[in-house]
Amino acid sequence: MCGVAGYSCSDPRTEHLEILDGIIHQSKIRGLHSFGYSICNDGLKTYKHHDIREVDLKKAKKIIYHNRYSTSGDYRNHDNNQPINVEGVSLVFNGVLDMRTKEEMMNHYEIRMNSDNDGEILLRLCQSDPKKIQNFVSSTTGSFAGLILNESNEMYAIRNKNRPLWKLIHDNATFYASTRDIFMRVNASFDPVLLEPNKIYSS
Repeated sequence: MCGVAGYSCSDPRTEHLEILDGIIHQSKIRGLHSFGYSICNDGLKTYKHHDIREVDLKKAKKIIYHNRYSTSGDYRNHDNNQPINVEGVSLVFNGVLDMRTKEEMMNHYEIRMNSDNDGEILLRLCQSDPKKIQNFVSSTTGSFAGLILNESNEMYAIRNKNRPLWKLIHDNATFYASTRDIFMRVNASFDPVLLEPNKIYSS
């Protein structure tokens, strides 16, 4: 099990960081073995820890975050932990795309992989092309709910029917979390909506 979270706003405020920090804190119930987030600030940057309070939102207006329990790949090797990065594109997701070994996945999809994380398949095949991402997620027999951020500061959210992903628009900002309960534990007045499956959202 794992958790994803996201934030996007053209006019960031201190209050937004407090909400995102709350979402991340409440997401810990979904995994305590590894944490990480990606931001776009003078290039795409990824940090493998959970504390986002040091982020300057004025410079990094979009953030994607992930936490997990040890389910695939050794979590002590950060190459296996999300966000997964390939050629200027970063991915966080909840789900399972392929249960094969790294060698088996590379042979099946005819790709090279740096990690044991099956999310790398999507990045290798789709990069940050929204149409390719949508087609891949829609056709997979696995489960997926994820956020993609590229070095051009474009952010996409998508899920299939096998995993949830919730969205909240609040104070001119967009937030994402794995479950409705996460939002409600941050603020009981929040009113998030469940993303439609196999539809890609740009934030």
